[in-house]
Amino acid sequence: MTEVALRTVADAPEGGRAAPAQRRADGRDAPGGPDSAMGRFAARVEGLVLLGALAWGGVQVHGVWVAGQSDDTVVQGVRIAGVDAGGHGGDDLLQVAEDAGRQAMQRAMVLRAGDASVETTAAALGASAAIDRAVISALEVARSGDPIDDLQARLAAASGAIDMPVSYSFDETAALEQLQALAPSVESPSLPTRLDFEGRKVLEARSGTALLAYDSLSAVATGLASGAHEVELVVARKPPVEDALGHLAGTLDISVVLGSFDTPYRSDEAHKDRTHNLKVGSTSIDGFVLQPGEVFSFNETVGARSAENGYRYGTGISGGTLVDVLGGGICQVSSTMFGAGFFGGLEVVAARPHSRPSSYVDMGLDSTVVWPSVDMKLRNPYDFPVVLHMTVSSGKVHAEVLGPRRPYQISFERTLEESLPYPTVWRDDARYLTGSTSLAQRGRRGFKLKRQRKFLQAGEVVKTEDWDLRYPATTEIIRRGTNPAGDVPEKKTLPGLRDPDPTLKIVQ
Repeated sequence: MTEVALRTVADAPEGGRAAPAQRRADGRDAPGGPDSAMGRFAARVEGLVLLGALAWGGVQVHGVWVAGQSDDTVVQGVRIAGVDAGGHGGDDLLQVAEDAGRQAMQRAMVLRAGDASVETTAAALGASAAIDRAVISALEVARSGDPIDDLQARLAAASGAIDMPVSYSFDETAALEQLQALAPSVESPSLPTRLDFEGRKVLEARSGTALLAYDSLSAVATGLASGAHEVELVVARKPPVEDALGHLAGTLDISVVLGSFDTPYRSDEAHKDRTHNLKVGSTSIDGFVLQPGEVFSFNETVGARSAENGYRYGTGISGGTLVDVLGGGICQVSSTMFGAGFFGGLEVVAARPHSRPSSYVDMGLDSTVVWPSVDMKLRNPYDFPVVLHMTVSSGKVHAEVLGPRRPYQISFERTLEESLPYPTVWRDDARYLTGSTSLAQRGRRGFKLKRQRKFLQAGEVVKTEDWDLRYPATTEIIRRGTNPAGDVPEKKTLPGLRDPDPTLKIVQ
């Protein structure tokens, strides 16, 4: 008879289960095999032990679950709006919930309306925390009545996965007042194309926004309820405004100063009306766009120097004499702009010197204007538009010609060719004592000048322009007394007359 060796559990292949017990050669189970009486008994004992262990564990878990169902405190790990509420109950739990609600209402919220935004809080929007619902929800965790569900809830709470939100209610009247108060901060006007002279750039036109406060109430309510940190308010686009530069915006470039010029003015109280005229005239020119080949006309741009146009009486020159005229001082505006255009390389179409030299500008760089007969005109010779910019501030009239590049460096050169004597006129005056004299107007010599403008590139002169200028002499007027009992006029000591430098050169 052939015998078959039996393999025990200890002989089982590594990592596997024990091989089934072998039958004897006669077909009967070996002693202790699974189908033997002994094997069946052992299996029953093992099953009973396992069931007993499970029953004991179930009793323990069931005991914990039952105890938890009757507990009046929140399961450990549960939070209310980020605040730990585990183990709290009763008034203590209410206090925890109130603290959580208070913190939640003070959290920063951003109300955004297009590109504008403002920071506020839920409390500032009239919100109040509804903590009762949060308290009830916290106490309901792991108390569903289903042991398996409640066990899973306890595990989730222990891992920090349960945070009960605090819902909000808010007073629509208070919220609406807040939105209306915020409206000026978040609204923006529609703007045309603008010239930023300080930043030397062109700002594109934009449509403004208007906050729709009533329509934004629902967005605020939704944001409060969801705990959002940012709420997009309801805005409407404002219609565009008239845009005079809109069709030019893509072609303008004011990043480079082609030429500039300054002249001083007296800003004291005695000259306030003249200063006012300087500002009115300069404002009319500031931002003027001169296209390639176009001519700038001072008179057409500034208009009549009238009271209707905002001008006042100020000191000006008329017939070689200083008098108060409506719009007095406007020639300083034209002369300053002429100087900027001269050094900016603009073509001089029309420019006439004053009838007497001016105190605020060198001879050869002034340009008188008279409405409507005497004009100052400049042409743009470049293949790009230029922009004229003028300001009047702190005792200085400032003018600039702006564009994308500066093709030339400019030299102003002036040569004195002849000094012209002034005539003297005597006028009888019965106010003064016979034989006495009073200087009514001081005479000033006239001059003949040659003015040159040289265009330089890389230090080399590439173009020269010449002008012959004439400043007529100013007549001296002396009043002669004819009254034996008249007054003796006050004697005035005046500084001697000085001729200008025979030559003058300014390079810019």
